[in-house]
Amino acid sequence: MSFGSELQDVQSVNNYLLNDLAFIQDFRELVKERFSIEKEYIHKLENLQKKYVQKNEKRGLSLSIGSIKGQNGESTIPNISTFQQVYDKFIEKFDDTVKERNDYAAKLNTLSDNIKAKINKKEELRKKHMDYYSKINSEVLNMSAETDKNEVKFREACSNTDALKKKIDSTGDDKKSKRNLEQSIIDMNNKKNIYILSLRVANAYNEKFINVEIHNILDSMQEFHESVMEYYKSICNEYLESENELYQNIESSNEEVIEGNNQIDIPSDVNLYIKYNKPRDWKQPEIKRIPTISLGEIKDAIYTNDDNAVTFLRNILLKLQQNLSILKDDISSKNKEIEGINGMYQTYKATPSFGDPDEALQKLTDAKKEIAHLQLEELKCEVQIKVITEAIGYDETSIVPHNFKNKKIINKTICSFCGESLWGKGLACRECGYLCHTKCELNVPPNCGKVKLPKNKRTSINSINSVSSVPASSNERISLPISHTIASFPTTSSSMKSPISAKNPFLEDDDDDDDTNNVNPFSSSSDFNISSLLTMKAAYDYTKQNSDEVDLRAGEIVTIIEDDKGDGWAKVSCSSGTGLVPANYLESISNIPNYTTSNNGHTSFLSNLKRAKVIYDYQSQVDEELTITQDDIVTFIENSDPGWIKVKNEKTGNIGLIPESYVEYLST
Repeated sequence: MSFGSELQDVQSVNNYLLNDLAFIQDFRELVKERFSIEKEYIHKLENLQKKYVQKNEKRGLSLSIGSIKGQNGESTIPNISTFQQVYDKFIEKFDDTVKERNDYAAKLNTLSDNIKAKINKKEELRKKHMDYYSKINSEVLNMSAETDKNEVKFREACSNTDALKKKIDSTGDDKKSKRNLEQSIIDMNNKKNIYILSLRVANAYNEKFINVEIHNILDSMQEFHESVMEYYKSICNEYLESENELYQNIESSNEEVIEGNNQIDIPSDVNLYIKYNKPRDWKQPEIKRIPTISLGEIKDAIYTNDDNAVTFLRNILLKLQQNLSILKDDISSKNKEIEGINGMYQTYKATPSFGDPDEALQKLTDAKKEIAHLQLEELKCEVQIKVITEAIGYDETSIVPHNFKNKKIINKTICSFCGESLWGKGLACRECGYLCHTKCELNVPPNCGKVKLPKNKRTSINSINSVSSVPASSNERISLPISHTIASFPTTSSSMKSPISAKNPFLEDDDDDDDTNNVNPFSSSSDFNISSLLTMKAAYDYTKQNSDEVDLRAGEIVTIIEDDKGDGWAKVSCSSGTGLVPANYLESISNIPNYTTSNNGHTSFLSNLKRAKVIYDYQSQVDEELTITQDDIVTFIENSDPGWIKVKNEKTGNIGLIPESYVEYLST
């Protein structure tokens, strides 16, 4: 039997290891006090023996079965561990093995120092085991939390779709409402798929955590426990053998204890501990199921009823396959590394003169922790690949994916996929020049022509026609491309943190001649005039429903930051702050004064955006970046690269770059 195959409670075993180290610490204290007593000679030794007999009695069964009582609550068990038997014997014969010698006192002092150093190493190794456990457990909990978030998003998408249907039923079937409904249904179906994928991964994580990682951790902790026992044997033997050299008259008594130490049966002692600590009522974790929602029964399967969903899933599949290939190479390399470290550990364990086995075991534990993380990522990819492949199949010969890169678009153009206006951040295919929104990337069919088109024709490819036609019957399912950005799709480099616009990890960002207009309109070197921003008037009062929205008062003048991109919302700056409002709540005006530049060189509009609240934690990755914490207040200094701003943290006074999507601007 082993800890990994028979036990489940890592914390209980950790307490057992703490007890091991506490025991070694007690042994060291024994040696130190023995050193002091040697100075006062043998009449002190009798008191020392009495003291440690009491400590041993107080410790009770902890060296045999840990901190728990017997199976029926009894304080004694039929057979104590061989390890505890030998230690009990050592205490009983303690007074027969001691006499004063100055050189022996010096040996005791050296031994005490060595034990202290060893305890420190052992404690570091114990913490490594618990860090290993905490890291993997955190990955599992994070995946479960991500699943819960995806469930919330799916439910919200269902509610939005239901609301739009009711609105159309009550107000009439106008073109814009129908388009919004179609987009909402696509969004709902894709969010369902994302939710199901994360659901499957969470269940797979739980299964691997319970059936593999817990076992590995416990087996490694057993190695730790056994090494402590082996170390006790060595230091106890060193202590007694040194004593025998000085006390020939009690040599036979000490040899009996040494013989007992060498007869410690570690496997038998481990089995005894397992017998009294094996869980009796442990249950497998419950498998998560997709919930029932207001729109009706939802099947626990990937949605593939229209071409949009299939395209979305196929694009996800391509990225998963690329990521999986990288992960498999990393895991293969790490397995070879573990084999080498394990061979070194076994060699050092058998022959300590070759090297420190504790250092080798520490390296082995680190490597196992790293490969466990990689294997979880591999499992995540494999689960999603299997689910998607079973749902849509995979024909490699029919797939020619676009080679997208990030692109800033100053002159408004048209998205090649959805046919809506495109400006600001977008994506461009390096091969054929296909232009689209970042939100449309996963919905773009992988049919790149590999031929660069003229600029004036790039926006005509698949525009409008890529959208599924509206069903003639109201009973048919409506499906349109989802508003979903690639930055929100998790990869091994994303670490499942808060959302931030990011480059595709599998593409290089090599600019071509289309990027000559890629300038930051808010930078000091730009010719862009803030006074050219569109101003409009609020036609109605509006009370915000979500944190990214703002309140409107009928009649107030607002500045348009981002125009309606087809979803019915516009980002504005107004008296209540900066955020989203319904586009149909705004109306055109004339003769509105432009914003003017103040004495400090900033426009009054920028002054309104001067301070912001941090909505996600961010840890700096390079020197010029700034670490921020949720709810911190920062002062805007200037725009930097796309999606990044330079700010000053009002709490710490530090200045640096942060992702703009990690803050929410405050009104002044």
